[in-house]
Amino acid sequence: MGRVARLRNHMCFMLLLRAALGMGIILVGVCEAQLAYDYYKFSCPNLENIVRKVMVGVILTDATAPAAFLRLLFHDCQVQGCDASILLDSKALKGNSEVISGKNFGIRKQESIQQIKYMVEAECPGQVSCADIIALAAKETVALSGGPNIQIPLGRKDSKNSSRRAADKDLPSPDISVDKLLNIFMSKGLDLEE
Repeated sequence: MGRVARLRNHMCFMLLLRAALGMGIILVGVCEAQLAYDYYKFSCPNLENIVRKVMVGVILTDATAPAAFLRLLFHDCQVQGCDASILLDSKALKGNSEVISGKNFGIRKQESIQQIKYMVEAECPGQVSCADIIALAAKETVALSGGPNIQIPLGRKDSKNSSRRAADKDLPSPDISVDKLLNIFMSKGLDLEE
């Protein structure tokens, strides 16, 4: 791979990372959530430590976990905003869950999100959204694997709706070119630097 192609792939990865971790418009989520860096300062001050503790164990047993969590976050955010709708059960939604879209084939690590949610609920019942847990899991695994450790705003709200049709429409296909992927991000209000 040539220098220009590597640079373009690196820029595309950084654009994906920043978009997925809170820098982009796609992360507002449902209900026009008011995001803040200290959103859980009083209601669940130990949240990030809980997530980090679980993620250390996950990374030790699965070196591909950071990529899986980043993909889970991107696929959740790209469809309806970061609202944890990708976690909604397809049986309860009569087959209309976005997770069963063919473009979500191979999505994994939902069980880790459930594990974190269980631990968070034990300490801070009814306070933390699954959408924020997905975002924090992606953030922590990227940082723990040597990637950037950035602060992300929190306060996303969970959705009660999920749409396979929206996932089919809004998610990029697995064979998309880097240029087309960059165009998708730019259509969300991000520039090449982001």
